[in-house]
Amino acid sequence: MDQLKAMRVFQRVAERGSLTAASLDMGLSRGGASAIVTELEKYLGVQLLERTTRSLRLTEDGLYYLERARAIVESVANLEDEVGSAERQPRGRLRVQIPAGLAALALAPALPEFLKSYPQVDLEILSRDGVPDFVGDQIDAAVLIGAVPAIDIVARPLGRIPVMTVASPAYLGSHGEPATPQELARHQCIPIISSISGRTVPWRFRVEDEDISIAVQGRLAFETAAAAVVAARRGSGVIQLASYLVYTEVRAGSLVPVLDGFRPGSSEMFLAHPRHRLKPRKLKVFEKFLIELNPRTREKWGVRQDG
Repeated sequence: MDQLKAMRVFQRVAERGSLTAASLDMGLSRGGASAIVTELEKYLGVQLLERTTRSLRLTEDGLYYLERARAIVESVANLEDEVGSAERQPRGRLRVQIPAGLAALALAPALPEFLKSYPQVDLEILSRDGVPDFVGDQIDAAVLIGAVPAIDIVARPLGRIPVMTVASPAYLGSHGEPATPQELARHQCIPIISSISGRTVPWRFRVEDEDISIAVQGRLAFETAAAAVVAARRGSGVIQLASYLVYTEVRAGSLVPVLDGFRPGSSEMFLAHPRHRLKPRKLKVFEKFLIELNPRTREKWGVRQDG
């Protein structure tokens, strides 16, 4: 029996909770994956999984073995990654979740530089918001903005993103410009619906050196920032978004900043990956690429390092 392979198959089955899903991930037949786990159980003389027609559940021995096997598999992967590191080029598929607007407007224009530098790395970008499902979606890493979710991850700071409150000249011509955050109560605001909570996201402002939150109201609310930008550009109301989402419109004059004297502190941006998983070289060079983007690109992102 190839014990290391058996450990890897068992680990994937345990993490996915499904023989079918694990076998697809590892390029095996379902029967092949099941046979490997069964052979491992016979070799160890214990039952690792309790199987039913609908689900799998780890036994107490299975939980213990998973923890130890995961450490062994990661140690072997670390050793393989270190050997010949000076000569070997990063290679393989890198699957990263990035907020949709950031991926389309800020990151995509800079990616040709990365692909040219690392020709053996293939990128798969999942453009979505919300808490990443590292196991289910086979994600290597995720770019997160704002609060880090309470999951078992390592998060490396990448910089900070300012927030802007903007509206179209036509809207301001008809409704006037708010002088304080409280005056937004008489304006049509276009909030964003959180993909995590399902509720609209409060707007943040800084008043007398203190950050405050305001639950804004309006006739329109969107789950996607792109739709909110289109609506605001057409004069439907005021929006508050990360600056990279409205950068082009503000430069063109189709949206103009309001309440800039009350602009809140910027939001932290992180690159996150599972704590228990090896950080391969392909991810290390991608992280380095994000951190070392040239100043012009950072300006377009609206990212600054100094809070």
